[in-house]
Formats: sequence, structure tokens, C-alpha cells
Amino acid sequence: MPMYTYGGNGAAVLTDAAGDVIPDYPVIVRVAGTGQPVAALYEVDGITPISELRSNAPGADAPGAIRPFKVPDVMGIEYEYNGPTGTLRWFESGREVAAAALAGLAGKLDKSGGAITGDLDIAGLLTVNGQPAGAGGLLAAKIFNVRDRGATGGGVANDAPAIQATLNAARDAGGGVVLVPAGTYRLATLPLRIYRDTHLRCLPGARLVRAVAATMLLNGDAGQNFGIYTGHGNITVEGGTWDMQGTVITPSNMCMSFGHAQGITVRDATVIDTPGFHGIEFNAIKRARALNCAFLGYIDPGGRPGSEAIQIDLAKGVDVFGGFGPYDDTPCADVLISGCTFGPSGTAGTTSWPRGIGSHSASPDRTHRDIRIANCEFDGVLQYAVSTYIWEGVTISGLTMRGCGGGVRIRPILSTAESDRTPAGGTTPTIPGSQPVRGYAISDITMIGGGTYDAAVRTDGEDTGYIGALAVSNVIVKDVANWAIRLIRTEDFSISQVIATGCGSSAISQLGVRRGRISGCTVNGTTGAGISLDSRDTLAATATDVTISDCMVTGATANGCSVWDGADIVIADCEFHDLTGSGVQFSSNTARPVIHDVKTRNCSSSNISVSSTVTGCVRWNNTGDAPTSRSLATVANSTTETIVASWSIPAGDAADFASYRFTAQGVASSTGTPTLTVRVRLGGVSGAVIAAFSAVTTSSGISGRGWRVDGSLLAVAPGSSSATWAGGATLTHHLSSTTGAVQNELTDGTITRDSTSSQALVVTAQWSAANASNSAQCQVGQLVRAA
Repeated sequence: MPMYTYGGNGAAVLTDAAGDVIPDYPVIVRVAGTGQPVAALYEVDGITPISELRSNAPGADAPGAIRPFKVPDVMGIEYEYNGPTGTLRWFESGREVAAAALAGLAGKLDKSGGAITGDLDIAGLLTVNGQPAGAGGLLAAKIFNVRDRGATGGGVANDAPAIQATLNAARDAGGGVVLVPAGTYRLATLPLRIYRDTHLRCLPGARLVRAVAATMLLNGDAGQNFGIYTGHGNITVEGGTWDMQGTVITPSNMCMSFGHAQGITVRDATVIDTPGFHGIEFNAIKRARALNCAFLGYIDPGGRPGSEAIQIDLAKGVDVFGGFGPYDDTPCADVLISGCTFGPSGTAGTTSWPRGIGSHSASPDRTHRDIRIANCEFDGVLQYAVSTYIWEGVTISGLTMRGCGGGVRIRPILSTAESDRTPAGGTTPTIPGSQPVRGYAISDITMIGGGTYDAAVRTDGEDTGYIGALAVSNVIVKDVANWAIRLIRTEDFSISQVIATGCGSSAISQLGVRRGRISGCTVNGTTGAGISLDSRDTLAATATDVTISDCMVTGATANGCSVWDGADIVIADCEFHDLTGSGVQFSSNTARPVIHDVKTRNCSSSNISVSSTVTGCVRWNNTGDAPTSRSLATVANSTTETIVASWSIPAGDAADFASYRFTAQGVASSTGTPTLTVRVRLGGVSGAVIAAFSAVTTSSGISGRGWRVDGSLLAVAPGSSSATWAGGATLTHHLSSTTGAVQNELTDGTITRDSTSSQALVVTAQWSAANASNSAQCQVGQLVRAA
């Protein structure tokens, strides 16, 4: 007993009067033609019974859809459910019917006539009710073969009229399956028009060749006026090679164009050598599907450098969608593009597509929504693999891009595009600038080579149209000419687990962004900074409230991380090494930056650089913090002021009110009762005095008596030669008795010392008499940058 497969397609979806899906709802299955209920339903394994067929639950990947199932010995069914206006039915043919029927006929009947052994003898052409047909079962199942209406498939005659007649027959029967057997079908009368509830199935080996400058396939008639999503839908186009012959017939045309409908599926089709326009246009479509299709080869006949293989568009005007109206600004919703390939065809005179998937027209407040792009491959695409334009609720995952100009771009309405700020039928813009767009999840992206046009992932927000609620994760970029990630005017975002090697510009670049996190990213080899955060080119938007954490940058030709003119930026738990530049640089009026637990090494410039215009910097526990060097010494048999402890505060280390704590401890010995004077200076032995303690007269002949200096230094106003500091220290000692004595000293006001140059903070000792027995040794010294 043969088993036939049903469900699991874009047409098998329950909807209400508004076109919204109805999840978890019971469905009756009847035998097509008789109306008898189907007695037995099985899972796709053909063994496990199904007790009750229902649409998918709300949490399913496709809520409201009917999952695949099998029915024994029934070639055509009708679904039935209680809709909002009464009982609704629609037809579906078993997936195995067409191929089995044609294979059977091909083996038993040739063009000159013959006999089918068994129940029916046929001599010549079989007709039913005056119409040609194959077998009674095929007629009941509403299956129509284009060969029965005169299509030859020989590649010479114009087969378009016969194919159109077959599509019309399916329309007149209330829907059905139109079969295109293997062969080459020359189409010189276009467009072909397909109508609701039709499944156009091109069998393996079917090739449709455009022979006139027109769109190949359109859903409906030029004069129709179905608005919103009420046009000819529940259509599936399956299989076939659709040859647009763009090098021969060069005017710009679509291959397939669909407008104002629900439930459009194109699957397992190959579109080659398209001139100018698009392989598939979904215009004002709800529940659009492009599954396992290939789009190979493109020709720009002039003025079309940015066409998309699959365009998602809205019904704005005849210049946007020329098939039919009305032009009511209806956008697309619920779009799934999965398993598709975009690249070159190899035909001389063609290129790969400029863009794989995208949009380039818009109207105010008309966002395309709920768009999913998954598991697609892009080979040598000239501009972008995916270019979104006023999309919201977007998931993009599993893309592989090789040698492409750019990867994924996200844009709101362009404030410079007056036509896009004007609604359909209007004459003037209704919004003064752009509009925000939100809701993007981008993950599992790989880009190898290319990048000559743009980044692997780019956002292009505007001051009046920020891009928000963005999550980018698991991106691998290798050997590209530009950025890995480029964010412009973006807010509420997360960038994580990016691995970028061999980038021709900053690996992760941000302009005018706010409220974001960069985490867990690895950069190896960039021409420019590894990670940059900039506000200089976005005068109306300052980069604010961004945290960069758990990242590593090496091999950059500039700084590991550069921040220009931002505010409230945090860099934490990162590693920057082997760089031509600084590990971290804050400059150009950055306010309140925080940097902590950052490891830096082998940087050609300073490990951490903070310019004089930066305010409110806080830093701690970084390997690039002061001191960058330390030395301890002994003074003996000398009356010269001599350094016994020294620490280097690197250039640019001191930001506003940075503070340092220091301790030096040692022992002293003497003969007789000389005096020992201890001082603390900034700038070496001749530098500015922070603390000058009174000379201490030692007890007679002391040996190994202890002394210690504890102090603090604060940067009051960092700058160049006019930088000011304040500080103080305490001297604790046993030099004049065995009980501790204490002296406290501090600066009067401030001292001046250049903070943009490296400065030595020193403790000095000076004896009043030179004797080999008069010695002061520093045994331990420590300087800590407190903030």
C-alpha cells in the first residue's frame, strides 16, 4: 500500500480573517473528490499513528503550520477546519504523486499511442469532460501536466502559451499542481501568471529559458487590485533552472515577482544570469519562503550596481513594483530564507550578485518585520551578503561568506532620501529625518577574504534613527580588507565571541554608540587599532556607557584599544600585547573612563596612555600602571643627598586626581652621632620636594636601626610643564632611641611637574658627616597606584 506525504510546507498553515496564524487547532483530513474522512494518519516514518492532527503549538518553530504526515493510498486530500466565517477547506496533492504518475506513464505509453495494461486501455489521447488528462487519479488530485497542453520542452518552440494554459487550468479548478517534466522550455511570451492555491512543480531536468525582455513569473494579473495580503497566495514554486539569459536579453527584469499575498514559497529552484533587477521579489508578502534555492550570475545593464538576488520590498509605487497595485505601502512580514546559495554562474560577461538579500526602498513607519535568514552561502558577492533597510525583529544566523565585498549591513531610513521619507502617494516627506529600528540577532557568521566594500557586520544608524537591541555573537573574520565589526549610532547592543585575524582596518570599530558591551573577542593582526571607540566623526552623538571586557588584541599596527572623546567607558580584564602603539589609549576629552585588571606588554608606545584632556580617569590593578620600574640603594661615606628608593611613574599615567601610595623601609648604622636627613621628591634627586623631614641626630654608634617612609602623591591637574601635584609623607624611625619617633610633612599647596613625561618618585638620604660606618640602606620599597 503506497504512502503519500502531506503538510510541512508554507501553504499548510491555518490563518484567521486578518491573516494571523492559528496555533494548536484541530484539523480534519478528507479524501479529495469524495469528501470522506481519511481514516488513518501516520507520522513521517509511515508507522506511528497520529491520533489527532493539529496545527503546531505557539512555541513551535512554525506556529499554526501543519507538520508533515503520511496517508496510505490517498493521492489528494482536503484539509478542513472551522474558520472565522465558517468551514474552510483547501486542497493538497501527495508529494510522491506527480513523479510516480509520470514515471508510470512514461514506461507504458509513448507519443504515438499505446496501451496501459490493467484496468484501462488508452488508444491516442485520453480526455475527461473534454479536457486532456493523464489518468483518473491525477485528475481527481488536480494535477496538470504542461505537456498535455502542448509544451514540447525541446528548447525551440515557444512553450509559454502551453504553460500558461496549464496554469489557467489549475486556476479554474480552484488550485492544483502544475507539472513541468524534464526538458528545455523556451519562453517568448511573458510573464507567466500563477494564481492562488497552485503548486508549480518543475521536475528534475526542467529548464525554463527566458526569450523576451520581461519578468518570467508573476502572481496574478496586471489589472487586479487586491490590497494588503489578499492577492493570489498559497503558491509554491518548486524546482527548475530558471535561465534569465541576461547576457543575451540585457534589459533589467525580474525572474519571479510576488506581491500582495500570503503564503508564497519558492524552493529548490536555481536562477541564473539575471540582468538588472532581482531573482525573487517578495513585495507586500506575508509568510514568504525561499528555501534551498541558488542564485547564480548577474549582469548590470547600467545603473544597477546594488541589486539583490532576493528583494524584500513594500507596495510603494509602480517604480518599486510594476506588476500590479494597489500601492498602499504594505510591507513584508514573516519571511524565512534558508539554505540558499548566492554566487557566480561562470557565464562569460557575468559577475556574482551585488547583494544577496536585502531592500532599498522605504516609507515612514513601514518596517519589514519578523525576518529570518539562516544557513546560506555567499560566494564573491560584490557588496553585501545581506543589506537590511528598515527591518525589525530580525534573526540572521549560519552565514558563510567567501571573497564577498561586505557581510551584513543594517540601516534605518536614510535622512538624505526624501522619497523614502515620503509615504506612497505622497508628495512631501512626513518625517524630518530618519527613524529608529530595533531587534537584531546575528550569530554564527564566517567571512573569509574580501571585505573590499565594507565590514563583515555593519550598522549605519543616524542621529534621528539609532539602531537598537542588537546582539552579535560567534563571528569569525579572516583576511579581510576592512573592519570585522563596524557600529555607527547604535544603542543597547552586545558584541561577543568575535575572532578577527588579518583585518585591513580596526577589527571592531564604533562611532557614536551608547549602552553597549564588547566581550570575549580576540583580534590578531589589524591595520589600525584592535578595538576603537570614537565620537569625533559623529558630532551629535557621543560614545557613552560602553564596557569592553575579556578581550585580547595582538599584532595591531596601532593601539590595542583606542577611545576618543567618549564618556563613561570601561575597559576591564583585557590583554593587549605586541602592538605598534599603546596597549590602551584615552584621548580627546574622554570623560570618566575606567580601566582595571588590564594586562599589557611589548607595546611600542606606553602601555596605557591617558592624554591631558581626559577627565575623571579611574584605574587600578593594571600591569601598565605605575611603577614601571623600581630601584633600591644604600648611601654610605657621603654627605651628598642620595636616592635610596626610586619608582618610575610613566608618561600619561596620571589623570585628574590620580593617587599613589608609597612605602620605603630600611636600616641605618653610624659612628658617633651624625645627623641623617630624609626627603621625598618628584622628579629625581633634584626634583620638587614633597616631604623634607628635619634632620635626625642618631644615637651614638647605632647599628641596624630601622626607619620607614609612608606617603601619598596626588595628581591635581595633569598636563605638560604646568601639571600640579600634592602629597605628603610620614617618617617613622629608631635612629635616636629604641622607641619609635615620628615626623609628618606635606606640601604647601601644590608642586609643579610635567605629567606627560615619565617622572621618578624618590626617597633620598643625606648624612652630615662622611664615614664608612655611616650608612642608610633601603631594604624594601613599594609604590601602588590607588586610583
